[in-house]
Amino acid sequence: MEDEIDLTQYVKTVFKHWKLVLGIALAAVIVTGVVSFAVPPVYEATVLIQPTGGEANVQRMALLAKSRGMAQFMQKELAERNPGSTDIPFEVKTGDIKAGDIYISCTVSNPDAQKAADLANAWAGAFTKYTTDVSLKSMLPPEELQGQIEAAYTFYQEAQASYESFQRTSQAREIARQIADANLLYQALQLQESLKQGPAVSGDAANLAFLLLKLKTYGASIPEGSQFTPGSAALVSLADVDTMVRELEGRSGIHGKTATQVLMEINFLTAKADQESQRAAELLGSRDTSWNAYLAALKAAESSNIIRMAMPAPVRVVSEATPPQDPVPSKRLMNIAIALVLGLIVGVIAAFVAEYFVRKRPQPKDAVASEAKQSADK
Repeated sequence: MEDEIDLTQYVKTVFKHWKLVLGIALAAVIVTGVVSFAVPPVYEATVLIQPTGGEANVQRMALLAKSRGMAQFMQKELAERNPGSTDIPFEVKTGDIKAGDIYISCTVSNPDAQKAADLANAWAGAFTKYTTDVSLKSMLPPEELQGQIEAAYTFYQEAQASYESFQRTSQAREIARQIADANLLYQALQLQESLKQGPAVSGDAANLAFLLLKLKTYGASIPEGSQFTPGSAALVSLADVDTMVRELEGRSGIHGKTATQVLMEINFLTAKADQESQRAAELLGSRDTSWNAYLAALKAAESSNIIRMAMPAPVRVVSEATPPQDPVPSKRLMNIAIALVLGLIVGVIAAFVAEYFVRKRPQPKDAVASEAKQSADK
């Protein structure tokens, strides 16, 4: 069948160029062997670090360990200690926090066992320093805390001064006095209108109302044991009430107004008193708030100082790196085996390429026939 593939030709081609295939494979094996044995043994040292605190700090430290900032900080530390070690690769691994493997490890590979251990421990020291600096920077510096304290105290002093100034200029007491006198005037005007109506009000009721109004006006008190019986007091006259009305008008500053108008004036004074009271409450509240903010700033500064003095390191070294006794197991045999397989593959490909060029090259019989044909044509 035409679609069948004849592998015989391929096998013949490979056997035909077996020297080329074996030569390439042998060359690959020799080069790989030389390189593998020429490379010095490598030692690995590992340091183990455990974050302190809760899960939030563990996750944060795990991110910091692989962060770019930590890598730059470590390069800076190495540049200060040993300028020639800035290109050392550090293999950092973190455990599965959710599974309870709370650790951070750093492995360093180096031909020198002691240097590998020193570099791993240097990374641990730099990481401890870096995480401590980051944790401290997350807190407000003492200078800023002191600035907050001073600003809070200044605000309190301003609020206190505003409150005291308002208290000195406030008309709350004067308005309260005006309201009290206006109320008395309102009652006196009502009594005056009642007396003008005549029989609608009994004499005893008028006498009692006038007596109480008089007591309120002059601030007198009723003596103990006093008794009031109907008809025992002289009837109050309209002139007496008019006299009291004029006196109350002078005291309240409200003249020539009816009881209804005086009541409207009382409502106006009451609204004004409410405004004064509300303003006083606002200033007092602002003063108290600023004082509480000042106390909070003092407490925050004190707490920050205590934390700074007693704050443990965010991480701790569980196991320091020690110089390894044995190098990392080499993979020379595996490398040679891989080189052999790859060499054979490349050799087979080279055999087919060589066969292709052989077939394209003109054969001797073909050359003689081509020359005879050219002579006949001439």
